[in-house]
Amino acid sequence: MVHALLRAPLAGLLACALLAPAAAFAADPPPPNIIRLEPKPMEGLRAGRAVVVKGKAGPDGHRFLVEGLTAMMPVTVLLRPVRQGQDVRLQLSKYAWNQPLREGETEGGILKFKIRTEGEFQATVSAPEAGTAYRLLVWVGDEVKPEMRPVVVKASEFEEAGDGGGSLVLWVIAGLLGAGIVLLAILVLRRKPS
Repeated sequence: MVHALLRAPLAGLLACALLAPAAAFAADPPPPNIIRLEPKPMEGLRAGRAVVVKGKAGPDGHRFLVEGLTAMMPVTVLLRPVRQGQDVRLQLSKYAWNQPLREGETEGGILKFKIRTEGEFQATVSAPEAGTAYRLLVWVGDEVKPEMRPVVVKASEFEEAGDGGGSLVLWVIAGLLGAGIVLLAILVLRRKPS
């Protein structure tokens, strides 16, 4: 009988211990869905790649991730509501979703951000009213490679200036330096030993 009295509370404690983590885990909301966007060449685009997203946003928002960027690629992000007059919000972030670096509202029109970044960026589209239809366009331009002339050139490739051997200003400076050295030498040699 003593064993039966101890067994019932022990079984209850064991059941509570096993069910407590499951209840705590069930109380957490599911993690937000993050959609990876992959811009691709599109008909009508002369340069770059793009991706268009059609969706219906609400207060929770839709999260998007664009990867594989370099600082030499221009990026344009456009957001517009489907129905004029509705408001949709856009937040662009780099590291933390809750720390936007750029944000704005369409205010019934089109919201446009031009950025450059290295690696990836995140975008969150939300709306005050659930079910607000929107269109999101992400355009990634081709990598811009600036034309840079080499700093060091071979002697065989060096081009002489067309004025016969250099700049007149350099010759004047060299002449003044030479005259200064000659005057200094004369002053030092004229000095008598004491």
